[in-house]
Amino acid sequence: MRGENIGLLTDAGCPNIADPGAKLILHAHENNINVIPLVGPSSILLAMMSSGLNGNNFSFNGYLPVDKNKRSKKIKTLETHSKNNNQSQIFIETPYRNQSLFDDLKRNLSNNTFLCVAQNIGSKNQRIKTMQVKDWKSKKETLEKEPTIFVFHSGLVTF
Repeated sequence: MRGENIGLLTDAGCPNIADPGAKLILHAHENNINVIPLVGPSSILLAMMSSGLNGNNFSFNGYLPVDKNKRSKKIKTLETHSKNNNQSQIFIETPYRNQSLFDDLKRNLSNNTFLCVAQNIGSKNQRIKTMQVKDWKSKKETLEKEPTIFVFHSGLVTF
C-alpha cells in the first residue's frame, strides 16, 4: 500500500497451494496490488512429476478427514473418481499421522490401484516409490514421521 515490494514464502509447498496465503493474496487483488507468482520447488508438484501416474489429469485433495470412518469413505470415493475419470489423486498428511493414513490406504484401496509415497522430497534422504497396493501390503512398510505426499491412481494407467 506504500509502494514497497513484499514476498510470501512457504517451506515445502507454494503460497495458497496447501499452504497459507489466500487471504493476503486476495487482499492484494482487492487493493489493485500486482501479484507476481514465482514458482519454487513444490512438494505436491514434485511428487506428481515423480510418481509415474497421470499428470495430465489429477486432483489435489489437501488433507483427508482425520476420523477413520470418514477417511475410509473418502478414500473409496476418490478411488472411484480416479477409476471413472482416469485421474490421479494427491493428498498430504501431517507427519505424525503418516502411518495411520498409509495403513488406511492399504486397507481401503483395491489391490491393483497404484500408490505413490513420496517422503522428504528434495532432501538427501528423499524416498519416492510407486507400486500397486498389493505390493505395498507385502512389504510391511513403516513410514517415518517425515513430510509425505501420497498419490494414487486406480484402474488402467493411461495418458
